[in-house]
Amino acid sequence: MAHTIELKKVSKYYATEDSVSMGFARVDLALDIGEFVAITGESGSGKSTLLNVISGLDTYEEGEMFVCGEDTTAYGTEDYERYRKTYIGNIFQDFNLINSYTVYQNIEVVMLLSGKKRSECRDRIVELIDLVGLSQYRNTKVSKLSGGQKQRVAIARALAKDAPIIVADEPTGNLDSTSAESVMETLSRVSHDKLVVIVTHNYEQAEPYVTRKLTMHDGRIIEDKKVRHEGGLTYEEDAGIAEDDDLYSTAQESTPVRKGRVARSEEAERRARTSQRSEKEQTVQDGNVPKPGKMRKSSQLMLGVRNTFNLPAKFILLFIVYLFVASAVLSQYATTKNSMHQEELLGTNPYFTQSSSDRIIVKKEDETAFTEQDIAKIENIDNIKTVVRNDIAIDTGISFSLGDFFVEGSVYPTSMVSESDLTYGHLPENEYEIIVNTNSSSDAFMNINGLGEDLIGSEVILQDMGQMQKYDFGHPITIAGIVIDSSGGEEENYSLYGYSTIYVSDKVASDLLINMMATSSKSVLDFGGVKVANEYDRGVYPSPMVPEGEVYIFEDQSYYYTDAEAVGKDFGLTVSNRFFESSLDFKVTQVLTTNNIEELLDIRKEDYDMYYSCVFISDTDFNKLFDKGYFQISAFMENETRSDDTLAALQDAGFKTLALKETLTDMTGGYSFVLQMITYARLAVEFVILFYIAYAVIRLIMRSRNQYYSTLRILGATKRNTDTILRIELLLMMVIAYSVDIIFVLLVRKGYLPLSQVNKLLYYLTPADYAALAVLLLLMSLLIAGRYSRNIFTKSAMKAFREEA
Repeated sequence: MAHTIELKKVSKYYATEDSVSMGFARVDLALDIGEFVAITGESGSGKSTLLNVISGLDTYEEGEMFVCGEDTTAYGTEDYERYRKTYIGNIFQDFNLINSYTVYQNIEVVMLLSGKKRSECRDRIVELIDLVGLSQYRNTKVSKLSGGQKQRVAIARALAKDAPIIVADEPTGNLDSTSAESVMETLSRVSHDKLVVIVTHNYEQAEPYVTRKLTMHDGRIIEDKKVRHEGGLTYEEDAGIAEDDDLYSTAQESTPVRKGRVARSEEAERRARTSQRSEKEQTVQDGNVPKPGKMRKSSQLMLGVRNTFNLPAKFILLFIVYLFVASAVLSQYATTKNSMHQEELLGTNPYFTQSSSDRIIVKKEDETAFTEQDIAKIENIDNIKTVVRNDIAIDTGISFSLGDFFVEGSVYPTSMVSESDLTYGHLPENEYEIIVNTNSSSDAFMNINGLGEDLIGSEVILQDMGQMQKYDFGHPITIAGIVIDSSGGEEENYSLYGYSTIYVSDKVASDLLINMMATSSKSVLDFGGVKVANEYDRGVYPSPMVPEGEVYIFEDQSYYYTDAEAVGKDFGLTVSNRFFESSLDFKVTQVLTTNNIEELLDIRKEDYDMYYSCVFISDTDFNKLFDKGYFQISAFMENETRSDDTLAALQDAGFKTLALKETLTDMTGGYSFVLQMITYARLAVEFVILFYIAYAVIRLIMRSRNQYYSTLRILGATKRNTDTILRIELLLMMVIAYSVDIIFVLLVRKGYLPLSQVNKLLYYLTPADYAALAVLLLLMSLLIAGRYSRNIFTKSAMKAFREEA
């Protein structure tokens, strides 16, 4: 019949670079269920090494070891894990409990490793806690227990597996005599139907309880002595009982064993237990030990989550590191994408001065003018932030003089400015007040910044960028507010580099459009049938001094009529541009000369030559010719990275669109793809460096957990179990850190945190980017867990444990 444990000529050696040392050599030993075996000997004799080999915590180099008749010579890591989980319950001198767990949790973990559900464990755990006398400490963390109490927890944990073999290395080494006696009594009770093997320096403590004594010296067993039967009687006492009942009575009074408690009834009980033990021994030897199941995924998840939070100091340190990693990855990626996006937008457009990436040119499909309903429809489309009706003024711009300096810039509606944007002044209170936004790149910045509040209320005369034409609005234009932007035009104010931005009312914008349309239109002047085309110079100007229906022509133009008699003759005017064509008929009532131009039109005679090829009509007729509405507008997006969806929505609404960012010239000379690959390669290198830095720091922090994972291995956890628990712990930390980052991002993007630079950095990130970064960070966390796990599993369970103990 096979022994529970059998060693044949087994040897264990430890090799270093310079030498080989012996743990023990050529040991022959057979151990069976029901024995309580004490291994004793001086320090360095090999007793603990022998115990570690027996328990599967360490391997052996030569000989054979059999477990219930099964040869372990070819055992690998997984085989030893299965062996420890199935057959071995460990009790250690230093307890090897999980200090951050309660008494209940320390016992529970070994049952979970065996594949039991949490609900299946409760009754057995409570029973074991009662058995070792720790009921009142059930929910107490073991770090708060005394040494004796910790050892009793270790015994309960070993019993929880219901393994047939209990091994204990110096189980009373750190205990007082009372606690030591309690532990020995408990182990003695356990040994009735199990094999209990202990290593001890203090054999006198164990002697009243053990059934067999092994003495080792210099790596060899020099004594193998059976001390007593399983029930506690020595062999001499047992023989006396068999010979004579009177001798039994004498033995009952005199024997030191059990302090005189042995009696006939106890002997009967002993023999009954011996019978039960024989049945258990036969079961083990037949290889019918119930195999523990695989650890449940739910248990692995529970332990991973528990481990994340049960050590506050470790949690805080890991959270800081992971928050740094998540923030660094997010920042690096956002910076790279922002930079690459800006490089894509470095091109220019020859037709549009303001080629902002968020600008969309919009026209109606039928080429007619926009109605208010059309504009409202555009404003209500998702991702449309601002609609500029007079988009021609964005590109042509206007200017005005302030003393000895000029202010030039694009024109936008005052609705784009809020009170909080203003540095000086107030929002416009009537249609003829404007706001000036200047940035540090503007030529006028120093002057405006220096004058500041003194400019509020200043009257200005708006004119074209070339200061060739002054615009008359029939009312003075005054400055209501000033925005000083020190960013050099980098903030979101639509300033062109080197220029300011001028915000005007819809009324002024409309009047500007009429004048700009007049400037850009071709004109045909019909002098009583003689048609003169004017394609390059402006052909018509308004004047409040000309009556409606009349036209003032110049002296040279009168010669188109017979005998140069123009007054009272018919005159026709046709104007055309890319948007519309318009015509009106007039009567010539005045011929302008250098002598009368100042009187008739309030134009200096020195400026006569500037207008000699034009005609003057009334403001009303001028508006009839050119005030045809808005045929083209600009819509600015909230987020230009969503331009595809926005363009599709505009097109579905019946509009023609042109996204200016798609019309820019390539400034890289066709090498944009190569430059992008280089940028991505640099980003990858940065991520790799960050990974190794993070791993080094996390490994230092996680050293406090090395003993925990080594303990799990000793208790029978498989590599996969430990890997999974570790990965869950580190993945959860990354999820928490990244979630905090995402909350921060949302607060910035929603404006709750006024961090403009951070907001700009995050501007081009899409939900897909955040999802990709989440995957990257989780992968990074898995790799860190994998490297850390491999470090633990490159050594035997005992070697890894010794290094971390």
